[in-house]
Amino acid sequence: SDPLICAGGDYAALPDPRPKAGVYAVREAPVLYHNLRARLTGGQLRRYRPQKDYLKLISLGGKSALADKYGGRLRGPWLWRWKDHIDRKFMDKFHHLPQMPAPKLPREVAQGVAEALGDKPMCGGCGAKVTGAALAEALSGLPGADRDDVRRLPGDDAALLQVGGVDQVLSTDHLRALVGDPFVMARIAAVHALGDVWAMGARPQAALASVILPRLSERLQRDWLAEIMAGASEVFGAAGTEIVGGHSSMGDELTLGFSVTGLLDAPAITLAGAKPGDALILTKPIGSGTLMAAEMAGKAPGADVLAALTWMQQPQGAAAEILAGAHAMTDVTGFGLAGHLMNICDASGTGAELFLAAIPCMAGAEALAEASVHSTLYPANRALADRMELPWGPRAELLFDPQTAGGLLAAVASETAQERVERLLGAGYEAAWIGRITDGPAAISVR
Repeated sequence: SDPLICAGGDYAALPDPRPKAGVYAVREAPVLYHNLRARLTGGQLRRYRPQKDYLKLISLGGKSALADKYGGRLRGPWLWRWKDHIDRKFMDKFHHLPQMPAPKLPREVAQGVAEALGDKPMCGGCGAKVTGAALAEALSGLPGADRDDVRRLPGDDAALLQVGGVDQVLSTDHLRALVGDPFVMARIAAVHALGDVWAMGARPQAALASVILPRLSERLQRDWLAEIMAGASEVFGAAGTEIVGGHSSMGDELTLGFSVTGLLDAPAITLAGAKPGDALILTKPIGSGTLMAAEMAGKAPGADVLAALTWMQQPQGAAAEILAGAHAMTDVTGFGLAGHLMNICDASGTGAELFLAAIPCMAGAEALAEASVHSTLYPANRALADRMELPWGPRAELLFDPQTAGGLLAAVASETAQERVERLLGAGYEAAWIGRITDGPAAISVR
């Protein structure tokens, strides 16, 4: 119906009807590739001329096969072995994918360049976050808040403001794209940004978008922005949040962020309220950083990647309502479960104990961790192990995995913990009672 539409394989119908066969798809592929490039560059199109017949190898069962071409037929076990070899060789191409190499450096480079770039491409999402040590050092020199209507809590999820007698929280987040679909990436970024508001026990109110597009034509700029705003609007709309504006520009790659506000109907839930004996509840499985790092290297099963993207798009608004009244709460993002729990311990002057077997993990994440697949932020996060009593094993290593749009981690009174977990499970969250708050000093024991 449109000259810009190209097709190949089983969804392309030939003018003279021929059976749907892989041989046509394979032979059409180079022509399709040429014509797509020609459409983009103004070159000459190439006509596909299908062959009149082809060799058909048909399995008959019992490890025997039939060969047919131009009416001539042969059968026998050797034909089945030939067909089996061809099929397995073809399918292996979908399982053994080449690893994405790091960019090659010039022969002569400045000192420190190789260390800064690392030995693999940089991860997206919270895997691209600045290390906790660098962030803490940079923020340590900031002066305290001089205004009575602004309260900034070191390390907490959002700032506390007073506007016209109303208590409000304010936070901002942005993500380097970890998936090529702008609509899905916008949903993930929106859920991620709202995490800070939900963690403080506030009702999301308004959002400002910050969009960096890769270099695109004007038409594609409009298309991408429309998809981004549609995806973000779905998440923010469901949370009762208005997108009130924002800013857009072009850069090297897609980066999405949102500044969000929320209204407090009760005192804010901060990091500092955890009490010895409190139960620790987690509302989402961990492992997204490892899975997305594996996806970049072609090592993650597609079903596991799709499941991880689905987890990252799950809003936490209903979970925050169930966890209302928690003594302390945060969202688990770039510094991993261990890092964000340690923030609670530092602010509350307590320790913590984690029940390793109870911590939910995303499908495939533990196997990838055992194969030493990690996000680029993992080594910096793992420096926290010096303050932990930690067993060896891939599940323990996932405690340092940076999460994007991760779950809520709440310290609640132990007598209410089981009932809250049951309500969370009923609301569709893979929640679990994963540990407890202990007396100080600020350290984490993993059992």
